[in-house]
Amino acid sequence: MEALKVQRKSLRTAFTVAAKSVRQHLEILEAGGKDLGKLSSLRSQLNDKFPRFDVLQKEISSLLLEDTSTHSEFEADFEAAESYRDSCLELKTKVEASLKSSRGLMKCSSMDYAPRLKLPKFELEEVSGDLREFLTFYSIFSKIHESDDLTEVVKFQYLYQCMVPESRAAGLISSFPIITGNYSKAIQQLKARFGREDLLVQIYVRDLLSLVMENAVAGKSSPDLATLYDILETKLRALESLGRTKEKFADFLEPLVESCLPESVLCAWECSRISGVADDSTSQRSLEKLMSFLRHEVESEEMIKLAREGFVKNGGSFKRNKSAVLDTKDTATTTMLVSTTSSYVGTSTGKKNCVICRKPHWSSECLLAQNMSCNDKKRILYKNRFCFKCFRYGHVNKKCKVKVKCLKCNRQHATLMCPGKEEILSVKANESTKVASNLSNNNFHDKFYLQTVCIETVGQGNKMRVRGLLDSASSHSYVSDRVVNYLKLRPLRHENVIHGLFRGKETRQIEHGIYAVEIQDLNGSVVYCYEAFSGRKICGFVPKIEDPKVLDKLRVNNIELSDVTCNENEIDLLIGADLIGKLLTGRCVQLNFGLAAIHTKLGWTVIGKETGLYSSDDYPLWIVCRRSSLCMLTMHP
Repeated sequence: MEALKVQRKSLRTAFTVAAKSVRQHLEILEAGGKDLGKLSSLRSQLNDKFPRFDVLQKEISSLLLEDTSTHSEFEADFEAAESYRDSCLELKTKVEASLKSSRGLMKCSSMDYAPRLKLPKFELEEVSGDLREFLTFYSIFSKIHESDDLTEVVKFQYLYQCMVPESRAAGLISSFPIITGNYSKAIQQLKARFGREDLLVQIYVRDLLSLVMENAVAGKSSPDLATLYDILETKLRALESLGRTKEKFADFLEPLVESCLPESVLCAWECSRISGVADDSTSQRSLEKLMSFLRHEVESEEMIKLAREGFVKNGGSFKRNKSAVLDTKDTATTTMLVSTTSSYVGTSTGKKNCVICRKPHWSSECLLAQNMSCNDKKRILYKNRFCFKCFRYGHVNKKCKVKVKCLKCNRQHATLMCPGKEEILSVKANESTKVASNLSNNNFHDKFYLQTVCIETVGQGNKMRVRGLLDSASSHSYVSDRVVNYLKLRPLRHENVIHGLFRGKETRQIEHGIYAVEIQDLNGSVVYCYEAFSGRKICGFVPKIEDPKVLDKLRVNNIELSDVTCNENEIDLLIGADLIGKLLTGRCVQLNFGLAAIHTKLGWTVIGKETGLYSSDDYPLWIVCRRSSLCMLTMHP
């Protein structure tokens, strides 16, 4: 116990010194001092010393109670401890009050120096007696009408000032003398005359009907879509403020709104409503969806108008440079330039350009195509993205609107693509002609192979096997929306990107989502996680290696291509220069036929142009004669 008393004595002394300092500082603050930091520090000292003193006091009090001979000493000790406790509580209360009052003064002083804005004079809305004006007028005047600080005479004066002179509303209000009892009568008469909800609803509905009649009149010049949208929104908002909301009265209002629209806009709305949704529950008619569609149409028209007007400077106009910006939906990569050869695009310009052999003659006159099977011709057209029906670039046979008729079978396809028996330049099938035909195909049609791999993408506990393309011409990596939706990836952020093409052309700004993509080889031994931009479509058709001689050459060199056994044909992942440097191992094997095998950590890839399957000593030479058989002469040096 004696040791505890010695410790308590030291803490009592320290507490007394701290309490004395607090009292002195409080006196300084009362005299006009502003050192609040010192007072906060002293308060912390009190909060530190008193709890330790209180713990020792409880231990000493418990020991004194255990001994019956020290009860009188316990009472004296308890009174001394209570005096210290009362002193501590008193000081804490004074410190809190002092700090609170000082902070309040500082806040008031800072508000006194706050900058004040000089607002323009507020003017009340005037009303003439037109029922359409009453909603706007009363929504503003209701603040004055409901105010408790203004007398009825003052409110009456404000009401009288809001009337247009010599109007019906002014005549009604002026019939009441400006006295206290007449204000409530005047405002009630004004509401009954010009603010009846049933009349207002009929007026706005009749306005919609008048728009319907104007649209139905033949030769009537209808307003532009933006003006019409603003008028419709004004009427619908007014009806909504009267309690006729879009949700409750959509079945009644939507036919009226549709009847107000021009025929072209109505057709576009029907097409978007039918084709823009997947299930029947969301394809139902909705006034909210109709107004949203009109809003998007107006915004699109504004953007088109802005793009057509161009830039105006000093009263003159600049012509738009169509070659400066190229609007394209596909990502600008080397693959697209290989898959979409510039020589193909010229087929729709009227120039002679064969889609089979790329020679300057009409496709129907191509001797090589006439000796090829229908499947081989379809394979070439499909690879180069040409229509089987009209031989034009950019669409498929099912979507072709050109009406053609075969001269052989009278079916809807080009004569060159007739699957029936070939009558022009028929050649007997024998071994020599088969070999010659195969060699001719390889000689005439070189193939380009790009660095493709088959890998697995991982995300949200899901896996997906995809074809990837290593493209060093792209500075960033890309992942298709199909993979993003399947793996349920969430974007890290969004960025607007301008893609640079060859010859200095640039695309418009395209918004891409950036996703964290995890890829691994088919064995799962190599795993990489990186950021990739999303894209609807990565690139066009990229062929796989199917030639048995090339595959045999790879097999001799113990090279296995993962892309050969991949079931996917679409490229869903583009690995750009930001990741290619980490994947290359430095191993490269030169193959015949103009190809090279490059090893990466994700597997082997092949790149190059397949120039042919002949050795340097054999040069195939073809002699093609009309209405004669074909033969192949091999020249030896």
